[in-house]
Amino acid sequence: MATKKLRSIKGRRVRITRLDSCGIPVYSTCSQVVSEGFITVTIGREEEAGAEYVQKNAWGDFCINEKDPDILKWVNVSVQFCEVDPDILDIIADANAVVSGADTIGATFGTAQPTGGFALEVWTKKTGVDACAGGVTEWGYFAVPFVKNGKLDGDITIEANPLNVSLAGQGFAVPAAWGRGPHGDNPLLATFPTGDVFGYVVTTQQPPAATVGCADLPERAKTAPTDVFLLEPTITAEDAPNAAKLAALGYVALPLTAWAMGEYFSIGTFKFNWSGAAWAAGAHA
Repeated sequence: MATKKLRSIKGRRVRITRLDSCGIPVYSTCSQVVSEGFITVTIGREEEAGAEYVQKNAWGDFCINEKDPDILKWVNVSVQFCEVDPDILDIIADANAVVSGADTIGATFGTAQPTGGFALEVWTKKTGVDACAGGVTEWGYFAVPFVKNGKLDGDITIEANPLNVSLAGQGFAVPAAWGRGPHGDNPLLATFPTGDVFGYVVTTQQPPAATVGCADLPERAKTAPTDVFLLEPTITAEDAPNAAKLAALGYVALPLTAWAMGEYFSIGTFKFNWSGAAWAAGAHA
């Protein structure tokens, strides 16, 4: 078994995805931005110190000296931008976009607290003699799929220097709803472990193209979290709407674990999901 080692330099692109308060992607207009206009991305652990158990004897020596492990509460996420995109301010910091015709020309900020969240994904350059796999460029991919409490981080300073804007939030445990991600290009290749906070992989999945402002996140981007095999290709137009017939027709989901909320595969215009025990119609609820 080979181990992919990451020798990472520089950041290529960052993708910001709008989430609701439960960490579920918002499938609508202006729900994602892919940008090259960032300077730094920082991911840092915020921990609560483990409890200490200390007791000295009458002579002053320790007779009990023990400490619990520190507990990860969340990860502090910070992104510094040199291009101030009002759509990113909207998604992360709950700013109100200022629109002129078809153009978003700025943003305003109020006193209301953010009600949703965002997902942060970053592609970094892999270097070294093994930076390509079979002639395809490899990348480092970092993801914090559920960030809350987005805000402007620090002051906006206007001076005889470039204007930079920093945004921050806290990354919490990933809900099952994230699954393989909503974009159909998940470099992790499998469902992000529910309850984990952040992660990285080495991948040949190329960075998404930068968007001009925000882009739609259509529901069709959701995908099945497993391989769906058709063992006996006998499906007919009459059979397609009937979830109860899928197993008999030879459709098998591997592995046989239940899919996450919102995931499905489709036959034509009909959607089906796997409950862990049987096929059901529609997306998994």
